[in-house]
Amino acid sequence: MKKIEAIVQSGAKDAVVAAIKKIGVGGITVHQVQGQGSQDPPLVGQYFSRDMIICVVDDPKVDEILDAIANVACTGTKGDGKVFVTPVDDALDICTKKRGTTSI
Repeated sequence: MKKIEAIVQSGAKDAVVAAIKKIGVGGITVHQVQGQGSQDPPLVGQYFSRDMIICVVDDPKVDEILDAIANVACTGTKGDGKVFVTPVDDALDICTKKRGTTSI
């Protein structure tokens, strides 16, 4: 399993969520976040608002999801966002007690 964290411009959030769901991912989490890129000028106290979309998926879906996110979130300008992929060792559905991929 992999956790995908996509930080995108707020205007792209709905399109990214729709693209992820079209692939068959059921559960997602969305956060409003603020941050500053590594190449942005170091302005004290000034951050850019973005949305972070998080989902945990089976390994075979990762490339398709990354392509879908890039296709809908890319405007061709600096600041479109980043996507991070990290391994997930295990997961637990608290109510059903299912573990691993059956819990997602």
